Amino acid sequence: MILIILLILAWWFFYKKTYYVRIESVGDDVATQEQVLKIQLETTLRNAIEITKNTPFLVEAGNFLNAKSVAREIKRNGGDAKVTFHWAWSKPQPGPIK
Repeated sequence: MILIILLILAWWFFYKKTYYVRIESVGDDVATQEQVLKIQLETTLRNAIEITKNTPFLVEAGNFLNAKSVAREIKRNGGDAKVTFHWAWSKPQPGPIK
């Protein structure tokens, strides 16, 4: 019984719950970061350019594995990003962080 509960909790936190990535900086090579954001977030180039110009920026990245992948790719290309956790009842608005 405990194993089933642990599996349900793991499914909820790693697959079902929506995670966000806080992008602090994009590094020196902005053009490469724009392409990385476009591919990783499956967004348009216009949105990727908006993200790079308005850092720090909070983006919705889907489940935990996708969010971790987005943060890893941004860091690999010289930027600074981290996965942020928000409770189920607090749904932050993606966008520039003031």
